[in-house]
Amino acid sequence: MDVVKDPNGIRNQEFAQLVEQYQTSLRRMCYAILRDQELAKDAVQETFLKVYKAMDTFRGECSEKAWLMRIAVNTCRDIR
Repeated sequence: MDVVKDPNGIRNQEFAQLVEQYQTSLRRMCYAILRDQELAKDAVQETFLKVYKAMDTFRGECSEKAWLMRIAVNTCRDIR
């Protein structure tokens, strides 16, 4: 994921693709950890906020999905 801050909105496009592709998987995983639908939704939203802020730091050492899942697990732990 080569993300650069630019006026053309490439970062926003890539972020929108991540949300579209992974939101359902993240919600399921967060629900499995938290056992509460509303908390799971909150955790997913918080995860995507963290991801958006940290997109420039993604080094590609793992898959995007693994990176997102790790952030989501840590977010769920914070919520619990």
